[in-house]
Amino acid sequence: MKLLKFSLLSLLFIWATGLLSANETIFNGKDLTGWSAEDMSYWSVQNSAIVGTKGDQKIPGNQFLWYDKKVSDFKLTLQVKQVPFAANAGIQFRSRRESNGHAIGYQADIGKGWWGALYHEHGRKILAKNKDTAGKHLNPEKWNKYEILAVGHRIWLAINDQITVALRDPIGELEGQISLQVHGGMPQKVIYQGLTLERNPQVKMVGMNETELNKLLILAPKGFVKKDNTKRD
Repeated sequence: MKLLKFSLLSLLFIWATGLLSANETIFNGKDLTGWSAEDMSYWSVQNSAIVGTKGDQKIPGNQFLWYDKKVSDFKLTLQVKQVPFAANAGIQFRSRRESNGHAIGYQADIGKGWWGALYHEHGRKILAKNKDTAGKHLNPEKWNKYEILAVGHRIWLAINDQITVALRDPIGELEGQISLQVHGGMPQKVIYQGLTLERNPQVKMVGMNETELNKLLILAPKGFVKKDNTKRD
């Protein structure tokens, strides 16, 4: 009987752990089911990847492709390629979709001089920059691995297994949507593939554990910080 109880408890633990931390298929590799945009003409699926472009035409304003479900604590891993290298794009998260198509919220930045920075779109602007301004770890116009880890008020960004941002932001949004951006301006193509979303993830990244990642955290810029009354980190 004791063995049976132990086995049942073990199964319940495994089942509960799976519910707490599980990968979610957010892109099926075939079409844009589960995603939407104000103007879908900028977005398509090619070779199992999401492509944002208007061909050789200039892009009149920032365009966003939204994942329909909201996220709170999560880890997102994906590959990004952008042509030309001088262009700009980004990955919104915990963001709010406005009726005019604008996004308000966090953006993991993409673009020459901006890769790996943390920006707050239509809000607080630059929150943290990537110190690797020379882009030593970037692959211009080739695939780059991008990781976003957000747990409570702690945010880490990494590109090609290099941490670019580690920020504690006591007044930041704790929930919102993910969206992919193609920036207004010059003609460009930005390609997103291999999107893997993990909800309620363990705090680990690029081979570092939670203690090691916490040591990297800096506080959000002065003027943006207020007393945090929540119990979350």
